Amino acid sequence: MAMRIGLNLLYLIPGTVGGTETYAAGLLHALAQVDKQNEFFVFMNKESAEWPIPQAANFTRVKCPVKAVSRSQRYLFEQFCLPRMLRKHEVDLIHSLGYVGPLWTSCPAVVTVHDLNYLAIGHTMPFGKRYLLRFFSVQAAQRAKAVITISSYSKSVICDELKIHPNKVTVTHVGPRWNDNFISQDVVSKTKASYGISGPYLVAFGGGALHKNIPRLLQAFAELKKELSHKLVLIGHLPPDVNPGELPEGVIATGYVPTEYVLPLLQGAEVFVLPSLYEGFGLPVLEAQQAGLPVVCSTAGSLPEVAGEAAVFFDPYSVEDMADKIARVARDPALRGELCQKGLANVRRFSWEQTARETLTVYEEAVKIKRW
Repeated sequence: MAMRIGLNLLYLIPGTVGGTETYAAGLLHALAQVDKQNEFFVFMNKESAEWPIPQAANFTRVKCPVKAVSRSQRYLFEQFCLPRMLRKHEVDLIHSLGYVGPLWTSCPAVVTVHDLNYLAIGHTMPFGKRYLLRFFSVQAAQRAKAVITISSYSKSVICDELKIHPNKVTVTHVGPRWNDNFISQDVVSKTKASYGISGPYLVAFGGGALHKNIPRLLQAFAELKKELSHKLVLIGHLPPDVNPGELPEGVIATGYVPTEYVLPLLQGAEVFVLPSLYEGFGLPVLEAQQAGLPVVCSTAGSLPEVAGEAAVFFDPYSVEDMADKIARVARDPALRGELCQKGLANVRRFSWEQTARETLTVYEEAVKIKRW
């Protein structure tokens, strides 16, 4: 029997929430591709009112009069107004895609808890944000009929820390960015030129989060410059603990990069580096492997699970180990070629279509629980 499914995207601030935006985009487009029977009602805030959702007959955008930038207002709306809207649209199930959902609903609830970063890196968050996120995400997970997470590592942490039975938590691995079109060498060259990039370079993602471990990467790169001619390109904003005026020689910080320029910048590099202190999944690893790059990354969180045998790993707390492993890959063309081939094979383990089908199974089981 067809269901009326609500998708709660009230958390979404385009261009700001990072991996959870990629998750929403990938999942929605894959659901539209594989499911023509169920109806989907996508609840959006003011910031994401025009964010692109699938142009499918069974997808309806529901604009909500609340701004996600005000976390407290959004939480209040989510708890007291969203349940009424679910009844109005006769929703059979609500899936909250970003950690937090309404605690009291007339229909079964599913919540995606990507990780428990407020435990691992909570000291880097403002107290108010950390407290609210912890309270509402814990309550949403415990009250939901089912919890979805994106790695086995995250599942083990969620079950241990939140005291949730493993049978209630389903792992649905995600895939690389939805738009994986081939990029010509001409486009790569023009993109590099527009950012002032010439010669061989390493590439990494910056970002505002402190757990991205960019200061140690910069220290490692400063050591590498003694033996390598490569530059280091940091895609995205610099974190608050990095002074733009004190970057080592050879570092290019791009600032914000439009989505269509990310893949060309990846494809033009020789090595991708992910130095994070914590990752609930590590989607950039798949994006780099999909772009044909050898990956050097930390052993933190779920990264060994996601990268598999297609990466060289280092201790993210050791600048010396980081520099050693990066140099090893950068100096060895044969190793880079081997990692590229293994990476392309590894990416094939992950797809958004598979994510969507597994998610639909979670919906069906959650609705059955209510019917029982």
